[in-house]
Amino acid sequence: MILSVTERLGKIIQRIETSRKLSENKEEYRATLSSIGDAVLSTDASGTVTFVNEVACNLIGLSESSIIGRRVSEVLEVFNEDSGEPAIIPVEHVLKTGKKVGLAYHTALKSNNGKTYSIAASASPISREDGETKGVILVFRDVTEDRKNEERIVQSEARYRELIENMNGGLLILDSEDGEQFILKEFKAPREDFCRTGISSSGKELRDVFTGVEKSGFFEAVRKVWKEGAPEKVEAEKYVYGDQEGWWTNYVYKLPSGEVVSLCYDVSESFRIQEFKKKTNDGLLTLSKMAAGSGFSLDEFMKSAVRIVGSSLCVHRAGIYLLNRIGEMDLIISSDQVDGEAREDKSRAMDRDLASEYLHLIQAKRFFSISDVNQEEKNNFIASLQEVGVEAILDIPLRIRGVIVGSLFCDMNTPRQWTSDEKSFAASVGDVLTLALEEDELVKSEHRYKSFFKMNGATMLLIDSTTGSIVDSNEAACRFYEYDLDTLKGMSMKDLAANNESLVAIRKFAARRSLSVVSRQKKASGKIVDVEIFASPFSTEDMDLINLIVVDITEALAAKNKLSEALGRLHTALEGAVKLVSKVVKARDPCTAGHQKNVSRLATAIAERLGLDDNRSRTVRIAGLLHDVDKVSIPVEILSKPVRLTDLEWSLIKRHPIVGYEILYDVKLGGPIAEIVKNHHDRINGSGYPEGLIGSELSLESRIVAVADVVEAMVSHRPYRASRGLGEAVQEIKGNSGVLYDEEVVDACLAVIDSGFKIDRSDSRL
Repeated sequence: MILSVTERLGKIIQRIETSRKLSENKEEYRATLSSIGDAVLSTDASGTVTFVNEVACNLIGLSESSIIGRRVSEVLEVFNEDSGEPAIIPVEHVLKTGKKVGLAYHTALKSNNGKTYSIAASASPISREDGETKGVILVFRDVTEDRKNEERIVQSEARYRELIENMNGGLLILDSEDGEQFILKEFKAPREDFCRTGISSSGKELRDVFTGVEKSGFFEAVRKVWKEGAPEKVEAEKYVYGDQEGWWTNYVYKLPSGEVVSLCYDVSESFRIQEFKKKTNDGLLTLSKMAAGSGFSLDEFMKSAVRIVGSSLCVHRAGIYLLNRIGEMDLIISSDQVDGEAREDKSRAMDRDLASEYLHLIQAKRFFSISDVNQEEKNNFIASLQEVGVEAILDIPLRIRGVIVGSLFCDMNTPRQWTSDEKSFAASVGDVLTLALEEDELVKSEHRYKSFFKMNGATMLLIDSTTGSIVDSNEAACRFYEYDLDTLKGMSMKDLAANNESLVAIRKFAARRSLSVVSRQKKASGKIVDVEIFASPFSTEDMDLINLIVVDITEALAAKNKLSEALGRLHTALEGAVKLVSKVVKARDPCTAGHQKNVSRLATAIAERLGLDDNRSRTVRIAGLLHDVDKVSIPVEILSKPVRLTDLEWSLIKRHPIVGYEILYDVKLGGPIAEIVKNHHDRINGSGYPEGLIGSELSLESRIVAVADVVEAMVSHRPYRASRGLGEAVQEIKGNSGVLYDEEVVDACLAVIDSGFKIDRSDSRL
């Protein structure tokens, strides 16, 4: 553009010089040159300025008179904007060659007014009719704002490019003429492992880049946005890009230019986690249903557990070890996930020495994992893994009542980093498997019990806990009562009772309120005998039973004094045993040290306030000392856990009264100690555990220990909370008197506290 102007101006100057009406034309053309918006400067053949317009004077910063008559190089100071070096004014070159030429790009003019201007300039020759160059016309323009705008555009483009490259997600810019064919103008991948530049995809049709995209909600959204203009969000969908696939979420909108833009975010990892959790939850549900099913088979259950954990975690091998009686770890079942076939492999069993080392490694762990055996400190166990090509393991110890009985294992032939979700899932499978092993053990125990029952020489009866009807009898009972088996099974315990006192005792058995009672029984011959009946619960799938052992104490009653003396000595020994057990519990759970002692003291004080006799008060005192004996079966990490327990951990805690009952039920301490221990977390409205008993179904002793336990626990510090104080404990039992706690017991407890009773914190961990 500049060059064409200079050409025209050169011709004007030429005509001015050669015109017959020279003087008239000079003024006419001077006015023309002065009125244009560009700066104009002309020279003669020597390079001396002969003309300059007002625009040029303003840019140069000199008056017309100060410019005319001087050489161009004297009035124009130009330089390169990038380097700062002086720039060459092409006047001499034009005079020499007779050719037009422009100033280099990024040339600046330093004005005499102190300002600097970015200029675009060109120089053209002024020629005579014979072709000789008689001067030069120089045209230049202030392009400072243009340069700034260009820089802004460049910077904007750079920022735009940087934004695209560093944005948290991907970008697709699509163009279309018909709303059906979409050309990928630009593509920034949503994941780092994609082609980052998208060069190979640019200019291609969308369906040629992403396989099967025409069937996706994303493609429908693109078409709809192109047609209607309203933005669309597309929830997680699967995509295929070359040999890669995953899931993405897209936000699609339309630009004023008509292009369709999609911001896409890769959600593959989140989607995979969700899929993993769904798969593992389904697997756990399947195992739980199997464990609860009527046709439960431990072998089939273990096969399913191994298959589910192996496929869910995509491991090379999964299986189960069980500890045998001589301390070896037998490989019960294993499954190679390549073929999915379950098999027993005795060659991979652990001998006693290796099993002992293995048990030591997993003893205190919920799960035991190794990501790369080659990075581990060498030992016999690591060497055994390397021998069979195992490079990563995830093992779950299986415990019954706190004792390791085996492990669920997952093996990899390559190194692997185990995620927390994978570890948690494997541990959950291990928990369900442990419950199945416990169930199997219970079934076997029932079978052993039945054999023991039938063959036992003691007089034994099984009665229905609800009706008191005799369900079964052993041969010894038939001989004792002088009835045949069929006759006995058609009778109830009231038919054998010699008096009403005995009937009351039987009702206690039915209510499961007593462990033993002295009664009078009558035989088929009519003979009355004095007996002591010992009771223990026995449940089957169909009913709750009570096992009765009937002991003839006729001769024992004759030696009552001697027996009383012997019992006195026994009580002394048992007291020592109780204290020893209490110390064991204290050592096991130092965080609640002193809790048993304080509960026992407070419970005894309440019992005495209620006027219980010495024997019942003694029973309450011992039950208070032993109410948490079951804690020896709960992992220390759960007892001392400073944060909220998981559902599974809480289920173990809620089971602890049952465990305490199982520990104590066959220990004769002169009172219903085991029953009290079992029911100290039951509440009179049925909201407690483990049996949900209500009101009078709970013995007075159990209700006493329950209140004492709540008060002491609230006053004491725990790893997961500070002490809530005696005042809050008092408000708890007051506020729930008659709801959770027995009113009479609460009133007695408050009276004991008001009388000055202090909870001893001397051996508590504060």
